Amino acid sequence: MTTNSPAATVVRGSCSCGANTFEVKAGVGMQRFYCHCLYCQEFMGKPYTDVTFVRAKNVVINGEHATFNNPKLLPPGFAHGRGSRFGHPDKGRFAKCASLDRGRCNDCGQPFIETVGGSAGMVFIPSANFEDQDALPPVQRHIYYRLREQDVADDLPKNHYFASSQLAVTRMIGRVLRRG
Repeated sequence: MTTNSPAATVVRGSCSCGANTFEVKAGVGMQRFYCHCLYCQEFMGKPYTDVTFVRAKNVVINGEHATFNNPKLLPPGFAHGRGSRFGHPDKGRFAKCASLDRGRCNDCGQPFIETVGGSAGMVFIPSANFEDQDALPPVQRHIYYRLREQDVADDLPKNHYFASSQLAVTRMIGRVLRRG
């Protein structure tokens, strides 16, 4: 159960069935974005993913019932040229996956958490996995928007290409690091 008082010390969450849980220290730097990359589409089973991330040192993960893997290539059935529907052929530029360890619950099968860089790195959490949605920061932007399955009508910045998406996330990581 999440404590909603101002003195709350952690923000909690879990996979859909609750077999795997996490706790994030309250008040630490967090950032949030929508990711339209093919890996997130495959991992989440949705057109895009609402992701919140935080420094790994500020998260306690209880994922004994989760299996973590680190895909190196596009999942089977995901064509490199998906972006060509929007007039921009991909030409294989997204053939390799980011070095994220993606955890999925062994019991309910739902995406649980993603990590990169070990204890010195970052933890990327599907925002829906947080119990208290009001504790989350506002969504900052869309990344890899050219790979979208559908248009999104909002006023958030939309980074279409690899370089601009990576730069946007790097800047967001910088804000998290400065905040502790």
